[in-house]
Amino acid sequence: MVSIAAKMLGRGKSKKPDIPDEVVQSLSKINKDDRRLYFDLLMQVQYMASMAMAKASRDLLFEKAASMNLTSTPYFRDVQTMTTKLGLDYSQACTMVAERTDKHDISQFLLRTAGSMKSGEDEGIFLTRESEVLAEQYSEKYGRDVESLKKWTDAYTALVVSVGLVVVVSIISMMIYQISTIFLVGVSFTAVGAVSLGAWIIYLSAPKEAFVRTKGLSSKDQKRAMSLFKILVPPGAALASITLITVGLGPAMIVIALVLLPPGFMMNRDSKKIARRDVDMAVFVRILGGVASAIGTTLGEAIGRIDRRSMSAIQDDIEKLDIRLKAGIKSDLCWQRFIDDSGSELIDRTTRIFVDGTSSGGEASEIGNGASFFAQQLVLLREKRSLVASSFAYLVPPLHASVVGLMVFIVNVLSLFSSQLTAAVVDVQTDPNTAGQSVPSLGLGTFSSLDMDFLNLLVTATVLMLTFANGFVMATVGGGHWMKMAYSFAILALITGFMMTVIPGMSESVFATVSENP
Repeated sequence: MVSIAAKMLGRGKSKKPDIPDEVVQSLSKINKDDRRLYFDLLMQVQYMASMAMAKASRDLLFEKAASMNLTSTPYFRDVQTMTTKLGLDYSQACTMVAERTDKHDISQFLLRTAGSMKSGEDEGIFLTRESEVLAEQYSEKYGRDVESLKKWTDAYTALVVSVGLVVVVSIISMMIYQISTIFLVGVSFTAVGAVSLGAWIIYLSAPKEAFVRTKGLSSKDQKRAMSLFKILVPPGAALASITLITVGLGPAMIVIALVLLPPGFMMNRDSKKIARRDVDMAVFVRILGGVASAIGTTLGEAIGRIDRRSMSAIQDDIEKLDIRLKAGIKSDLCWQRFIDDSGSELIDRTTRIFVDGTSSGGEASEIGNGASFFAQQLVLLREKRSLVASSFAYLVPPLHASVVGLMVFIVNVLSLFSSQLTAAVVDVQTDPNTAGQSVPSLGLGTFSSLDMDFLNLLVTATVLMLTFANGFVMATVGGGHWMKMAYSFAILALITGFMMTVIPGMSESVFATVSENP
């Protein structure tokens, strides 16, 4: 480890202190891929810029950066550890961490930071410029991801339709040719693999960001959704199992959908509220910072001076914050409760940038503009994603209903036709008037050897796979907490259960009507 440190610092053969073991272990772990790293780095740099504009010391700057709950935090924590335990200056520590990671964005930022520190450039100016550059880069990257996501959702839609048609054509082909079991299994596995691959590609293409607070659920709707999930799922699973055994898979899917729908609906409603709160939060910090600077007062006093009607989504939360601050409750606790009630990760980050920057002595208007710029950029980017997600969410349920309904209908008609044809052949063979005569061949003899139970099993497995995959993709495209997947899956499971319950009776009626006509 001594030789590694000496090589990184470029100090020849002089004796150097060992790199602390926790730093070596941390540097080896944080090289793992983290798809939210750029999103977190943008927030971290913006936070450091607000602290630097408040003229915070370099030690306090990195101490605050090292205490944040972000995927980019370990890099700054290691910088701080090297300065405190090795006695290195921050430029050297930044260089060492930059050379030990393969994350290009982190490495380049730390190297630029080290160069700025060596040159004596003002940290507030440097970090503000870096935050603007990172925001522009993140915006471009996010836009490319959304465009890619849009194309992949279109491709996924075509893929689902193609898979449904391939399965249906394979089933219908059994009416003409002798289809082997291996061929049917191969078609089913191909369908499952193709749709699963499409869902995985969409997961990789979707932008990775935190909507709900990473520290845990905190708003009232989020807590209620989780409580409902914990209360309803265990008995719901037992009821679905009993329904599956006694009635069938269709009613069991309906039971599962009805169990998952309440918590999923509540979490989905909370996500819409978060989107509106995030929009108003950007306005709130900008106005509050401007008012506080204009009248030269604290944030607590300035809150009572602002017009809250233009921030309707968080108006009640602002009023509660104002009441708590005027009641003499500790400011940190009041702002923390404001964050908890919102349940939004963006509000959490924006509030920390704004409050910590102003409480450290920064100009409220400058800090507020910086925090508002950070929040507004992300809000505008999320609106682009929301447009793609909403269009896709409206398309998937009817598409799922048509594909699943067609497959269930075809296999039921095939089963009824096979049963009726077999019964007709038996009647001819047992009729005394046709004794000793051969049964004429209609070219449909394959039905006599058809294993309908096996065919039903394959189609059922394909239908269930489509239900899971489509629900996963709907939730992934929109983003948000994993419990939103319960809402999308509940809708599709309800459609699947309805189709599997109603269509067999409908197909029997249709087949009976057709068979009665001469």
